[in-house]
Parts: sequence; C-alpha cells; structure tokens
Amino acid sequence: MSKTNLEKIFVCEETPTPRILLLTDTNEVNGRGLLYTVINSHLRSPANIHYLHTSLRAQDIRRFLKEESSGKIEFYDGASDPCGWVSDQPEVSLQQPLQEIFRLGHNGDGSGKRKIVMVVDRLEDITHHQDSLHLIRSLHLLAAGDNVEQLILYCGRDVMPESVLSALCHISSAVVHVLPSSPCSCQLILKKPSRKIIKAHEEFSLNENLHLQDIQQSKSKEVPCSDENLDSVAILASQTTFNLTLTDDQRIAKNNLLLPHTRVQSHGDTLLHTGMG
Repeated sequence: MSKTNLEKIFVCEETPTPRILLLTDTNEVNGRGLLYTVINSHLRSPANIHYLHTSLRAQDIRRFLKEESSGKIEFYDGASDPCGWVSDQPEVSLQQPLQEIFRLGHNGDGSGKRKIVMVVDRLEDITHHQDSLHLIRSLHLLAAGDNVEQLILYCGRDVMPESVLSALCHISSAVVHVLPSSPCSCQLILKKPSRKIIKAHEEFSLNENLHLQDIQQSKSKEVPCSDENLDSVAILASQTTFNLTLTDDQRIAKNNLLLPHTRVQSHGDTLLHTGMG
C-alpha cells in the first residue's frame, strides 16, 4: 500500500526531502506530537540535529525522543535567557541572526560532509526579538546551506504576525497545518521541484510511540484552514518592504480623508470638495 503525503513527509521518505518544513498549530490544537515524529525519523538517519527551543526545556523535549539520540542532537537553549537579562553572555540570544545562533555549535558540520537538520521550536518567540524581513532572510539563508538536509519550523499560526506567516508559507517546501478537528487532521501543501503543488486534507492518529497511523483522506467536506489567501499575500509580502496592513488608527484616518470631488454635507448645503486651492 502506497504511503500518503503526510506519512512520507513525517517519516522522511519524501524525495527529495522538503528543504523547509513548516508545521503550525493553534491554541485549540497541539502539533508537538507531529514535530517529535519527524525528529525521531531524522534520528534514524545519518544526519545530526541542531535544535533551537524557546519554550520547553531540553530535558522535557528529550522525554519524547524515542530513538537513540546520543551524540546526534544538540540543543540551543533560547528559553532560559533569550535577551541576555540574566547574563551578559547568554548561551543563546534570540536577538542574534539565526545563522549566528546555529553556527555556534556546528562543530565541524559546516564542512558540508555531514548532513544536518535544524529545528526552530516556537518560531513566534523569535519574532518578538527580530525584524520580520531579517528573520525571513535568515531562514532562507539557513535552508540554502549545502549540508542542510531540512529546516523544520514549528509555530502557532494564530499568534504569528499575518505577514510573517504568509512569507513562511511562501518560502516553505512543505506546509502542514494541524487542525482542531475530530479525528485529528491536517491540511498540507507540498511543493514539488517540478513546480507541481499537492494539496491534501488528511486524517491521522499517533500511537504511544509517536508513530503515525490510521492515515486517510479526510471525509469532511469543509476545510477549516485555507492557504489561498496566505499564498497571494505571501508573494506580495516577500517582494516588498511596505506594511500591507493598516492599524485601527490608520484605517480611521483613511476613512476620514477627503479626496478631491468628494461631496460633503454642511448645514444643509452640499459642498463639493475639490482638494487644495
């Protein structure tokens, strides 16, 4: 029986491996189980893993890594002192570009001989400390490394800035949105090197060993999460430095702005505003 798209992505059998994998969840549903599934799959491969975590402690994450990981995984603690308030020289400062954070512990992996997998666990925490455009550029440069097998980005799509999430969807080779549904399901987008785009809505479950099972096409006709708008906004967001959204104050000012030849009611008389002059 052929594997589904979801299974091939998370057991690392998709060829070629999606260079950037974006995994998102929301406050209503937790996607961490799928995150650990793909990491365990990489632990069975020759690649080394560099894991930047910003919320959980390394010892809490290790409890869910079922595969032997001795010497294969290196953690970067971005949770203890992300801004350098406790120490002048924190282990990891989230204000640093991601290339500098991951370069600290490559230990020779940068030679290009050994494949590496980089994980950013809760990307939204980094957006609080870095300019959005610089962050997207850092992610693009990281994924372009010759020795990079995969860059895995995990975040909450309901707390990420919309423009950043759009840009992330645009640069990612595979996007998986975990949905708050019963049974568990996700919407995925897989971009093939041939430029073919595969979209699917698949149901799944995870056993106690975090192995995927019961995977099938969703029977639901409703797809709660759509990327069509995100894709179109992403293209614009990736090509401009302008902010494509308005604040409430900016929207009020825009609505109150009188344009030339605008009819204005004043004391019962209709005036024609013709602009300056």
